[in-house]
Amino acid sequence: MHLLKKIAVFSILLLTFAVSANVKVLSVGDSIKLPNLNDQFDNPHSFKTSTQWLVLAHDMDSSRVTRDAFAGQTNETLQQANIQYYADISGMPGLISSYIAIPKMQKQKYNIVLAKEDDELAFLPSEDDKVSIFKIENGKIVEFITTDNAEVLKKTILK
Repeated sequence: MHLLKKIAVFSILLLTFAVSANVKVLSVGDSIKLPNLNDQFDNPHSFKTSTQWLVLAHDMDSSRVTRDAFAGQTNETLQQANIQYYADISGMPGLISSYIAIPKMQKQKYNIVLAKEDDELAFLPSEDDKVSIFKIENGKIVEFITTDNAEVLKKTILK
């Protein structure tokens, strides 16, 4: 039985690696298209052609940085700045996201578009503990930076 468990774990790891290895990660110069996803209130959102800044939080630290940078912001102020905020919560256990994280997100005055499945935003580059910031022009990524500093995020996109 012990051997079967090892084989099962190895198979899952191999499958995970094979799936993630086939994902082409976008870079500067690439066109960007995002799937239609729901926000923290379960309202549908699509990637807007007017978007100039895409902000991606993909772990607890990067979401904290974004929350601090967006303190006092609303849907209207983010829309006026042509900013869309996405959060990849696919790695979060379902109970945690449903009963703790999403209710906490619902207290924010701006939309947070949520990726709940691990393949929905896997093509976007990210760094551990850092927010990914994409400058978009005419549907293409023209600049990509990461930061773990709320002030840097704020000064970069909320001019």
